[in-house]
Amino acid sequence: MQELVEKGITEYERWLKETSDDLYMQHELAALKGNKEEIANCFCTELQFGTSGIRGIMGPGPGRLNIYVIKKITQGFANYLKTLKRPISVVIAYDGRRFSKVFAEETAAVLSGNGVKTFIFDTITPVPVLSYSISKLECDYGIVITASHNACIFNGYKIYNADGFQLVPSETELISQEIDKCDYFSGIKRKPEEVIVIDDSIHNEYLGDALRITGTLVKNSPPALKIVYTPLNGAGNTLTRKLLDGLGFPNVYIVPSQENQDENFTTCKAPNPERLSAYNEAFKVLDETGSDIIIATDPDSDRVGAALIHNGTKRLLTGNQLGILMLDHLVEERPPKGSQSCYRSIVSSPLFDRLAESSGLTVKTTLTGFKYIGEAIANMMHQGSADEFYFAFEDSNGFLISPFIRDKDGITSAAVIAAMAAKQKARGLDLIDHLEEIYADYGLLIDRSRSFTFEGIKGQETMNEIMEYIRGLDENIGQLYIEEKTDYLYEDTGLPAADVVRFDMDDGSTLIIRPSGTEPKVKVYMFLSDPMSPIDKEIVKIFEQFK
Repeated sequence: MQELVEKGITEYERWLKETSDDLYMQHELAALKGNKEEIANCFCTELQFGTSGIRGIMGPGPGRLNIYVIKKITQGFANYLKTLKRPISVVIAYDGRRFSKVFAEETAAVLSGNGVKTFIFDTITPVPVLSYSISKLECDYGIVITASHNACIFNGYKIYNADGFQLVPSETELISQEIDKCDYFSGIKRKPEEVIVIDDSIHNEYLGDALRITGTLVKNSPPALKIVYTPLNGAGNTLTRKLLDGLGFPNVYIVPSQENQDENFTTCKAPNPERLSAYNEAFKVLDETGSDIIIATDPDSDRVGAALIHNGTKRLLTGNQLGILMLDHLVEERPPKGSQSCYRSIVSSPLFDRLAESSGLTVKTTLTGFKYIGEAIANMMHQGSADEFYFAFEDSNGFLISPFIRDKDGITSAAVIAAMAAKQKARGLDLIDHLEEIYADYGLLIDRSRSFTFEGIKGQETMNEIMEYIRGLDENIGQLYIEEKTDYLYEDTGLPAADVVRFDMDDGSTLIIRPSGTEPKVKVYMFLSDPMSPIDKEIVKIFEQFK
């Protein structure tokens, strides 16, 4: 650790010297003076591509996200593009986070300075629209500056390819090699004056296609449904409301405190639709308006969630539950034709498979990260099998009902949630009621998840120790016996190697453990046929050993 601290101090001093004319960065650096551990965290590591692009806490140094890191990443990406030896064009979008617009403009300036034809949106733009715009503008790549659903201290840098899905490791590894050759303070080429600014016409084209795709799924008296919608201070506000209005939902109530941009997410410190706490403000509006359901899109609008009052209790639908409900709705309103496929990640609910297969659909699994689903869809379409796609989802509230884009789409998915809720209300039920009907038909399988956070350099070492310990478990976890263990890093699973371990236990439960690719966390996914299974408590005991 002492060696890392000394390395960090050396790099810290270099940054002090190189940014002497940058008052903001000098202030940031001065705030670290004397804090050796934080200097090590900021200056001993560099941000890397993870599950969803490059993401990190904003701050000084190569281990944080700042304008100098943005420049280096972009110059490295530009150098990679030069190796392709053909004209390249890139479209750039950004959300409403702190520095997102500045980072996007700098990204555009550097790409343009390296001879890349560069477009940039003139306003905050949802991720689904960025994915959509790549083909509309006939671009080779897209970039969006966002940290998705993370807290306000984070930001990120996602790169998409010509097919509209995030780059997979085979390409990000090549880009990383070029980034590593670049410096933060020299060799950066810029031509901001040549960047092409685009208006919201593509937003309108996206809306037109979204209305066409979702229109056939709304068949049950939309006016009867009352919806509370929150964009969680993000980019989905305008398009989601226009889509719901265009589909005939007149009773949509916005959460006033979360309607517009707020880079500090003042009313929602964790703007993640997977968390019940993200709906606190929305439940107030639900009470005031007597509404039936809350729909929330995350700040970059690629994810969507839903919550409601069921039998007097606040209930949050998990991503798995929403995926199962959506598939059920799609099968009834858009019956499968011929040989069609659904896609889900390996950490998403197997109950989905039972429902899909009973409807004649094939289920294909991918690694965690919607980019792998996007890659599978693109390969299918390149083979001339566009009609094979039916539906795709991830447990982390990512859904895609049509391959008109290749990334998860919180906006069209919000419309499907509204359609489902309206349909069940017409039956005198809510979505929880209908979920219980599905359990009665296909069997109960409860999904639970936990995240354990380990920050900083020490945290990374701890996570490595945890995964090594997990891999050493062969016979039992506490009082439960392991019937089968699958190590996705070392075994041939038919998927690319990944730091994931799966356990199938003797009580019928399934346990999947992996380190997050975007946050300093180890994530645990549990699927339980018995709600009284002790596996959750046993997992907590394991992680407590490493605290």
